[in-house]
Amino acid sequence: MNVPRHGIPGYFTLATLPQRGPLSETVVSTGWDELDHVFRIYPSQFVVITGKPGSGKSTFLLNLLCNLTRRNNYGHWLYVPENEGTIIDKMELIHNSDAASWGKFAQSKCFVQSASDEHYNDQPRPIEVILDMAHRAWRVDQIDTVSIDPWNELEQARLKDESHTDYIGRVLRLVKRFGRETGCTMFMVAHPTKASNDREVHLGDIEASQHWWNKCDNGLVIKREKKSATVVSIKVREQPMAGAPGHCVFKVDPETGVFSEQQGGGQVI
Repeated sequence: MNVPRHGIPGYFTLATLPQRGPLSETVVSTGWDELDHVFRIYPSQFVVITGKPGSGKSTFLLNLLCNLTRRNNYGHWLYVPENEGTIIDKMELIHNSDAASWGKFAQSKCFVQSASDEHYNDQPRPIEVILDMAHRAWRVDQIDTVSIDPWNELEQARLKDESHTDYIGRVLRLVKRFGRETGCTMFMVAHPTKASNDREVHLGDIEASQHWWNKCDNGLVIKREKKSATVVSIKVREQPMAGAPGHCVFKVDPETGVFSEQQGGGQVI
């Protein structure tokens, strides 16, 4: 155990400073070999996913969660106010497996915190409350990922005299701290502002705050065509182990929502 120097909390010599293990020992596949060229998963990672309305942000995330369980036996916690009422049918179609495998996933690998008002007695649900519920799930169900979809549905609880930009910065720090303390990979889906409707979407278009770019470890933008989608990796903090800027093209089944990567579809810029 590394002991702080002179008993001063957080003060170490360089030789005794606590370090995380090599990323090469913890990074895992997304379950899509082509996407792995530009994006991969590791503990404590903070991933922001955005895109225009109807681009398939949520569907892509659900595909990814299914892959992570199939490939790495991950467990997931979700807070999905917009999709809660239909998520079972969506996930079963995307999971696309036999009844026994689907049953195991639905019963022991995927957990949902309901957003229905009946469970809260009019209690506000800002990010602090949501993360507290996720922490309880982490303690009792050994989850590996936390997904909040979308950010825009959270109740905002700004401090007195706190600007909107400062509020977002504080919230994102709380999300990153949760990831560091638990080792969970944190996924946040966020809608861009209406101002981006006539141009390409960027992370800075979310809530008009550059904090989304600065604080995320990986930033993904989903672009959708009729039967295909492009996942654009526009921010990668841990290059090259966690990916690189680039994109990956997927076919999307309009009936099931299943994302299938195209051979050679992963391109690093």
